[in-house]
Amino acid sequence: MSHSTADVPNGVSNWRRTLSMLGSLQGYIGLVLVVSAGILTKGDIFLNQANLTNAVGAFASRGILAVGVTLVILTAGIDLSVGSMLGLASMVSAMLLSRADLSPWMILPLAMVAGGAMGLFNGAGTTLLRIQPFVMTLATLSVFRGIDRQISNNVSVGTQIAQDDGTLTPHSEQFQLFGTPGHNLFEGVLGAGVYYPVLAFVVVCIVFQLILSKTTFGRHIYAVGGNETAARLSGVNVTRVKIAVYTLAGLLAGFAGPIDAAYSASADPQAGFSYELDAIAAAVIGGASLAGGRGTIIGTFVGALILTLLDNVLGLNAVSDNLQLIIKGLIVIVAVVLQRPDLFTSASAAVRRAFGRDDSTHTTRRST
Repeated sequence: MSHSTADVPNGVSNWRRTLSMLGSLQGYIGLVLVVSAGILTKGDIFLNQANLTNAVGAFASRGILAVGVTLVILTAGIDLSVGSMLGLASMVSAMLLSRADLSPWMILPLAMVAGGAMGLFNGAGTTLLRIQPFVMTLATLSVFRGIDRQISNNVSVGTQIAQDDGTLTPHSEQFQLFGTPGHNLFEGVLGAGVYYPVLAFVVVCIVFQLILSKTTFGRHIYAVGGNETAARLSGVNVTRVKIAVYTLAGLLAGFAGPIDAAYSASADPQAGFSYELDAIAAAVIGGASLAGGRGTIIGTFVGALILTLLDNVLGLNAVSDNLQLIIKGLIVIVAVVLQRPDLFTSASAAVRRAFGRDDSTHTTRRST
């Protein structure tokens, strides 16, 4: 039963307004808290440029996935298969490099095409076959991971060559630059420069934020997520928009695949495992609503930055992996509650009913 404003007790209403205000600022508040925790506990190490560059570089591929996942979430969908798509694109990239000896500048677009095809498959399944996005992408999570393992025989494929003296050298210096520091526009400003994955992540964020805020396609994405029926009646081709966002999510996963392979110096059959959870968490922490229609790429960037620095701070303080998972999960729950103050109202009403103060009865008597 819905509750009008008049039916909500003043205390609950005040909490609801407070949660709503915190929800609009949750990303920035979370970033301040994480940075403060890093400075207070491991200030010298945490603020070191090499530490920050390595931390953000390690998360860049998941951040790129988060951008694609955000597009899907904005249409009220979900994509659980992006981690498997990244893993398969990573494996295909390493194979094309080490076995077909293709140029890195041919590998990158081929990986993106492969990722786009996987995303198109997801989009077709959710729209043309009307399979629920959760079910469809849960199934393709398994399908893409299985293909990855099948073509690799469950064996990692390296992007480096072992020399006679036991040292490893990159199979291609250009390919290795996808995942390592190198000369770039910021050389001289930030020491030897920043990781190329970081630059790629930032560029992807800028491009897709502009698409969302400045193009008709971006407005259609918000319209579909806000009210699909109204969007359809307004002339928006809902099917085309949904297929497009799933395809873009796959394309970005294909883009992140070679980056991840270069950063790890190999493609592992387990690459990308659970990345989809980090990608979804980054979008939600950044303010994207799982109900669709609300969120920005800037928010996702902040959410990814929070998770990145949180991982780093917890690692520097020797917090166990198990406890890290618990903390990250709880943060996502808090983020969702802050986005949905009505959940607090519903919980309050349930508690009041459980202790004998039935709101529905109270409301009925007042209306009578």
